[in-house]
Amino acid sequence: MAEHSKYIVDYSEIYKAGKLKKVVGRVKDQRRVMHILLRDMKNNPILLGPTGIGKTSIIEGVAAAMTEGNVPPRLKGYGLVSIDVASMMIDSKTQAEYEDHLKTAFQELASYKGQKILYINDLGFLAFTPNGDHEIPKFLKPKVLDGSIQCVVEAELNAYKMYIEQDPDLMSCLQTMYIEEPTPAETTDILRGVKPRLEQKYGISIPDEIVQNAVNMSGRYVKSRLFPEKALDLLDEAATGLMMDLDEKKTADNVLKAQHIANIVSFWTGIPMDKVDAEDKKRLIGLEDFIGRRVIGQPEAISVISGAVRRMKSGLQDPNRPLGTFLFIGTTGVGKTELAKALSEFMFDDETALLRLDMSEYMEKISVQRLLGPPPGTPGYENGGVLTEAVRLRPYQVVLFDELEKAHSEILNLMLQLLDEGRLTDGKGTTVDFRNTIVIMTSNLGANLPRYQRMEFLRKNLRPEFLARIDDIIPFHGLAEENLLAIVDIHLNKFVKRAKAVGLRAELTLEARKWFADEVFIAKNGVREIKRLIQHHIENPLSVLMMYDKVTSEDLVKIIRPKDKKGVEIVILKPDEQDKKIEEAVTVEVKMEDNVDDRPPP
Repeated sequence: MAEHSKYIVDYSEIYKAGKLKKVVGRVKDQRRVMHILLRDMKNNPILLGPTGIGKTSIIEGVAAAMTEGNVPPRLKGYGLVSIDVASMMIDSKTQAEYEDHLKTAFQELASYKGQKILYINDLGFLAFTPNGDHEIPKFLKPKVLDGSIQCVVEAELNAYKMYIEQDPDLMSCLQTMYIEEPTPAETTDILRGVKPRLEQKYGISIPDEIVQNAVNMSGRYVKSRLFPEKALDLLDEAATGLMMDLDEKKTADNVLKAQHIANIVSFWTGIPMDKVDAEDKKRLIGLEDFIGRRVIGQPEAISVISGAVRRMKSGLQDPNRPLGTFLFIGTTGVGKTELAKALSEFMFDDETALLRLDMSEYMEKISVQRLLGPPPGTPGYENGGVLTEAVRLRPYQVVLFDELEKAHSEILNLMLQLLDEGRLTDGKGTTVDFRNTIVIMTSNLGANLPRYQRMEFLRKNLRPEFLARIDDIIPFHGLAEENLLAIVDIHLNKFVKRAKAVGLRAELTLEARKWFADEVFIAKNGVREIKRLIQHHIENPLSVLMMYDKVTSEDLVKIIRPKDKKGVEIVILKPDEQDKKIEEAVTVEVKMEDNVDDRPPP
């Protein structure tokens, strides 16, 4: 037969030129494609499945087998081709000329009497899709329906349901093949087959245990993608990284190691994969002190959380559940949210690695849709859920459900699966992995009850199966007066720093600091009261003085507790007055340093 036109791409030629990658495994699926091609009716296979599952590789494997003649006798001499529409459009000056090229190409394919099978990876070739070229199905579809052109198609399941299932004519001539995700064992075999090519290309050595490690790590941490693609990508990128290090003389060892794989998983997911070295062990041993510098007066809560973190870091926790699930019980302003922030800073070196969901916003049944994402066809569907999308994009973080008792009961039902199996399915049908999150729930249910009554009260208000899935229920105590002074100092120190940032020197006497602690204790609103007190008694009057230019960078802004007045007072001391003693309600005076860091070291 005459040589085909330049718009028909023959896969046998691509294979002979060495441009078609060798396909490893998937023999059963390839044989099924050949089986369908040999049928009398519905002899156009359509391979269905999500991206990354290997549909293209199966079809390329069939093309290679046809070229080598490694096919059933009745398929000998057959080949796979595709249409180069891009070149066709570039070469066409007018729509009429483009249509002529299309018509000629499809007539030529029909003339091969089925021996050239058309490979279609875009459903727009057969069906009228929104982004497709409507000229192509106009010419191709009739020839597929009458059997003059045979094809093999690949498609995503959603697109198939939307465009092919709605067309009875196409359904009558296409035979569906649902492609399953390979198992980890099958993926390992595929990677073993690819390994020699990577070793040759990058000039490195890949031990068999590293192949297994790539499969295990991608399966454990990369939940948004599928085997075999994610494991192949992981091994390929790790090998590329080692090659770059060799080329730049950063290493002389050309053997791929588990740490190279771990580094790539870290890049992909943000999960720190470094081994627990001596320095980390020292930090873990001193974790109580680290958190205790920030969360004052809650030794029991800090001790339980620290023990849980050491358990996580040692790898002894259940790998099929979140890293830790905790219920913090306590009144407002005693440090529950602050402990969650301190924990995210320690675990992830980032206080902002905290997804805080205020359950007072999720009191209605319909609010479940906000967490998981609306169902298909409703507004906001493409944006996903507030909870699931945040964790899908950043799988390693603290998830804080604040004021749990205000959430609708449907949300508590939803959380049963999250706490037990570490996963949720969003509105798009995507499974989101929560196994690398720490889940913290806060509540004031029974906060004022004695310990022996608290659990009974919780069981009445929260379902037993919900409580059974929580690792630890941690009580937070009301803060003692001596704890309040330490916490108030942290917040006052932040004010001193803010003043320094705008060019002012500020300090508070010990009696002024005690006054703030007393006011917080009296208010019974917890530590959150300190922010309001600082605004009302320091920031507001000081900002007025700044507006009237009553204070300069040379002056000392001193906050004192005057003997004859209630509350605190701002005194502006000029340079020659700064050693002057000011009489206070009590004469003991201690300077507050403005260079004390109120946060724990990184």
